[in-house]
Amino acid sequence: MSAPSASGEAAAVDSRPALEALVERLADEGFAMADDIVPAELVSALAAELEGHIAAGRLAVAGVGRDEAFRRDGEIRRAAIRWMDGGTEAEQRLLVLAEELRLLINRRLFLGLFDFECNTIAYPVGGFYGRHLDRLHGAKNRVVSFVTYLDADWGEADGGALRLWRSPDDQGEPAATVLPKAGRVVLMLSEEIPHEVLPAHRPRHAIAGWWRINGA
Repeated sequence: MSAPSASGEAAAVDSRPALEALVERLADEGFAMADDIVPAELVSALAAELEGHIAAGRLAVAGVGRDEAFRRDGEIRRAAIRWMDGGTEAEQRLLVLAEELRLLINRRLFLGLFDFECNTIAYPVGGFYGRHLDRLHGAKNRVVSFVTYLDADWGEADGGALRLWRSPDDQGEPAATVLPKAGRVVLMLSEEIPHEVLPAHRPRHAIAGWWRINGA
């Protein structure tokens, strides 16, 4: 998905130091988290659009893998998704933010990120996603992952936390546990950082995206 240019009034000039700090942590740790990256009014607009898609039955049961390897497995993942196409003002604004992050990541990590794809995700009560890597089998097609959350007033009792480990070989305690707070953004290296979504005790809504390299 091609994003609008991160320039002019569309670029969130005041947010640039926060985005730079987020990318710096990504470079240092392989993952990073920061609050209030997505403005509250944009979160509300995206959440309202997702609720409309849910009500209209536009989401599909999420699976794992792609193409011949794609499968729906309720033992691994229980959620529904809708791929974003940039067809609304709110989606376009999110893509502008993603483009600004892409440029900063390329400048700091020299990854050559080119394309961005993302979807909205709705986890029902009890929804989860078992431990996994975001790379798809057999190709270097996802390099950096992006997640942001849409639910207000999320607390520990609501479950649905994101847990991250530092490497595929790390079988110990998670390096980080992240509550899905509205406007919070998480970045991670798609091929290196295993993660899982714990069961949610209330409906949980998010946007997940991935930057790819050219030709991947």
